[in-house]
Amino acid sequence: MRKPSHTQQNKIIRQHLRLYGMKTKGFWIIVVCVCILSTLTACQKELSWQLQGKWQLKTIEQSGHVSNVDTVWYNFQSKALFMYQIYHTDKDSFSHMYGYKSQPEENKIHLELTSYPRPVSEFLPLTDWEDRSRTFTVEKISSKRLVLYSDNKTYEFIRF
Repeated sequence: MRKPSHTQQNKIIRQHLRLYGMKTKGFWIIVVCVCILSTLTACQKELSWQLQGKWQLKTIEQSGHVSNVDTVWYNFQSKALFMYQIYHTDKDSFSHMYGYKSQPEENKIHLELTSYPRPVSEFLPLTDWEDRSRTFTVEKISSKRLVLYSDNKTYEFIRF
């Protein structure tokens, strides 16, 4: 077998370098795209993760008037499940309604009650909700405090 000439060897080396350079550029383009996509979705995942757990409503503020509340809880049980819970001090009992949570925008959550364990129409009079669904703006969230805004009212919760 004949040994390739010096010119042929240089040509083969240049071809390999071009091919390797293209592969590395493609690899880095993919890495950059993955980083950008994960950064864009991180905010939504972060909010959903931070909401999980039981939150006790402490105050509702509307037009400068603050009402103290300590008998209402919002339970975010997973990425999509939600439970609204009310304690009735006069009966020493609880009412609750299940529903779904979605995140239509980065700082918003949409809650929708389902007719379980009773019709929504029986549960709504116990709340300040006018309809079975409601969209809140998340004004603040930390490990201990949640502030939601909807229908000209600010709701302040603490993690329970």
